[in-house]
Amino acid sequence: MIRINLLPVKKARKREAGQRQLLYMAGGVVAVGIAIFFVHMTATNELEQIQRDNRSLQADIERLKAELGDYDKIKAQREELLRQRKTIQSLQAGRTGPVYLMREVSEILTPNKGPTFDRVTYEERLRRDPNIGFNSSWDTRRVWLDSFEETAQRVKIRGAAKSNEDVAEFLKRLQLSVFFNEVVPEATNQVAAAGPIAVKHVSFSLSATVAY
Repeated sequence: MIRINLLPVKKARKREAGQRQLLYMAGGVVAVGIAIFFVHMTATNELEQIQRDNRSLQADIERLKAELGDYDKIKAQREELLRQRKTIQSLQAGRTGPVYLMREVSEILTPNKGPTFDRVTYEERLRRDPNIGFNSSWDTRRVWLDSFEETAQRVKIRGAAKSNEDVAEFLKRLQLSVFFNEVVPEATNQVAAAGPIAVKHVSFSLSATVAY
């Protein structure tokens, strides 16, 4: 009987199968790598395009600002002028005194401005009593006036404020003004506005004499 040894053939076949599997795996890894590369390149190109678009939009915004000026500043100035006009109109509704008196009240209630006063006298008084000084950074929008009535150089002012501290700052400015004397607070009341959200504020009235 003749015996044929097939073990070397089987081993060779197994080796070839293993090599094929390795080749398939290597090919799969390469294919995945290529796919990841193309996805990465696509995402990078899209990101660069978005960045270019953003830069272009920002350039357009800057160009429009240059053409129109500083829009935010212009808007703020417009709102301030409207607020001043509203204040002056409310004062003029009950006034009988001269125009410059109305202007003084408007200056007192204008941001970064204040009353007309004798600076030398003010500084001397300030050294004696630091509490008389007014706050130049006070937000004047925290006080609004409802009426300004003057009879025989005696005025009565009614209005409202966010808080008692705001009323006190307004009184302090009136007391420092060369156009007002004997500034006396008459009444303050806590008020909650009607509506679904009750916003509290302070109503007030005061009297003073005017110099003109």
